[in-house]
Amino acid sequence: MARLPKYEVELWTKQGSRIADITWLCKNIAFTEERNEAEDLRFSLDLDAFEGYMLKAGADPVSNFREGQTEIKIKKDGQYLFGTQLFDAPISLNQDNELTIDVVATGYLNFLKDRYPNPVIKYTNIETVEIFYDLIRQAQAVANGSYGLIIPTSGYYVTGVLRNREYEYYTSSTKLNMQRLTSLVDGNFDFKVLADKTVMTYESVGSPRTDFKLVFDRKNNRSSFSKAKLNRSSNGLYNSVIGLGSGFGGDMMLSTQNDLPSQIEFGLRQLPAQFNEVSVQGTLNENALARLGQVKKLLRLPQITLSGSDMPANGIEIGDLIPLQFTGRKLIEDMTGVYRVERKETTLDENGFESSITLYFEQMDAA
Repeated sequence: MARLPKYEVELWTKQGSRIADITWLCKNIAFTEERNEAEDLRFSLDLDAFEGYMLKAGADPVSNFREGQTEIKIKKDGQYLFGTQLFDAPISLNQDNELTIDVVATGYLNFLKDRYPNPVIKYTNIETVEIFYDLIRQAQAVANGSYGLIIPTSGYYVTGVLRNREYEYYTSSTKLNMQRLTSLVDGNFDFKVLADKTVMTYESVGSPRTDFKLVFDRKNNRSSFSKAKLNRSSNGLYNSVIGLGSGFGGDMMLSTQNDLPSQIEFGLRQLPAQFNEVSVQGTLNENALARLGQVKKLLRLPQITLSGSDMPANGIEIGDLIPLQFTGRKLIEDMTGVYRVERKETTLDENGFESSITLYFEQMDAA
């Protein structure tokens, strides 16, 4: 049995000073990690115990627990896993006069969710990751616009692909513009915002896992995981993407990308997709073609939950490529294949150890 990792929860100021370790006060800790997306952290606190602890430690519970300011970091086995900012903290009062704070915090990437290019940013023949990082520079250069995100000077991944981009004010957020650069038809990459706010790029996060696989054998009633939902659906299946670029009415830029084999099999299914920040035809073609690649297949995605005891010794990271094997029934055997972990939801027990992990996958080679 793999040793379960131990997690800790800490409060930090937005200036980067540690306030307190509140692990022992946190109940029902759960968090979500997703590829190229902001983390999500949730837990509850007994208000009386929390306020008493903060006052005893000489920390004002109001100024040191403030939505939109206070930061909350997660440690795993003594190493910082990721950082978040306190987003929501409603207080509930029950019939026994118990006061509970339900904490929701969101990852540092969401600093850029409500930020927009100002006024217009244009790039001509610029490497993709340099555009990615410059979007952050531009966002943090305006008055009161810096959140302390750090652009590394070395060790980051560069695609080598040159692109033309033009971003107009208020058409799409800096976060969305960054994410779209990662998933084009060529020059794809991944990124993470680390717990110290460094934004790192990678050719691909995760790794192929040859040390274990997830198995369900209907014939012998054997399973290597606790439960699963094997999603099979045509919801979200489209084989013609109409990219809508900048402009209005007859002046709107358009790009229609089709997948003929899918159209023959399933009939024409059209998806208008907004890229209203795009004013270059080649860029619009790239975005529409990338979206087509994401939606042209039937949905065949397992959702698997493992107990803490099911976890492999090396854990499971976002981006890992994991073999899944389903045998004993035709309707599940066609979901056998290698899948990439796109999203991971972790729930901790009262001692800060993993009680369950739910994995959401991206299909790699399954039919």
